[in-house]
Amino acid sequence: MERLSATWNEHIATRRRGLTGRITSLTKRWTPFGSGRNSSSPVPGLQSPGAGNSNYDSLQGFYRPDAPEALMRKLADYAFMLRDWKLAQSTYDLLRQDYDNDKAWKYYAGANEMAAISMLLLSAPLNSKSRTENLDRMLEASVNSYVHRCITPYYALRSLVLGVELLRVRGAGATDDAAKWAMRILEMGLVGPIGHALLTERAAASYFGRKGVGSMNWGGRRRKAAFWAMLASEDFLKLGKTTQAEKCLSEAISLYGIDKEDGEPLGFSMIRGNIEELGHAIAAAKAAQGRYGEHERQEDEEQSQLQEQTVEEVSEQLDTRHRRHSSIGPAPFGPLDTAPLGPIRTKDDPLRAEYDNFE
Repeated sequence: MERLSATWNEHIATRRRGLTGRITSLTKRWTPFGSGRNSSSPVPGLQSPGAGNSNYDSLQGFYRPDAPEALMRKLADYAFMLRDWKLAQSTYDLLRQDYDNDKAWKYYAGANEMAAISMLLLSAPLNSKSRTENLDRMLEASVNSYVHRCITPYYALRSLVLGVELLRVRGAGATDDAAKWAMRILEMGLVGPIGHALLTERAAASYFGRKGVGSMNWGGRRRKAAFWAMLASEDFLKLGKTTQAEKCLSEAISLYGIDKEDGEPLGFSMIRGNIEELGHAIAAAKAAQGRYGEHERQEDEEQSQLQEQTVEEVSEQLDTRHRRHSSIGPAPFGPLDTAPLGPIRTKDDPLRAEYDNFE
């Protein structure tokens, strides 16, 4: 993989990053009859598909394996698997422009998704300007292409969920962007009821990851985290998941400070009543589930007892039948006779001597 990555990077990607490659890309973009990118020298041993305006087959929707775009995509994927995030991100960035020019929307969406993930995996810090101008645009382009052009909402959900989790672990201001994209998933309706509850919980976790400064916790997102935790608790309660609902509610109580005895929780005077009402609903649901579970357990015990009685009755009926003695084991009248089939002939017997001299 490293050898192939070095070869592709030297023969294709380096030329595309240079001035000649940029001029060729601009010529192809603005001149409908300009030369294609396949005019550059391919890797030795690979055949070029020939001159043309684009290497993309719009009828069948793919690039040929020996096309420069396909080889650069392999280069980017190999660099990603080898954890060379910088090379992967720069190569995906070049491919985004090529796929956009060719109107290869499936490839364009995938390149934007992988470019955003590679940027988030880089160890270099991401400021708010970089996130807004680069990361948000790539995620937005990927989602729009997946949903509106490729009609594959599952891939859009995948790219956004990966973006949410990678932004959340970065901390600081990236947690606000993580919560924003989680809300975007909920707004687009890409998930069902269970996914809605899970993403609401992730939004609360994203806001909780934003730590404040000083004794007053300036810049923190405790109130937003507590609010989204309450919403997640309500969603889990509607689904009958009382354990998860109780967990989210306890987190909201801790964030609001209701468990503390000094003053009102974070300045809210009515939040205590709402949380208590939600707690009573969760307790009632758990009690109902307990009664239902006990009823099911009693029914299972009665059914198992009935099956045991049926088996015993059938076994008693089978025991009354006459049993046949096995012919394999010892017979009831004594051991079998193991005498030889014929008389034993000694050496002096003339018949044995005749038999021995038969040849």
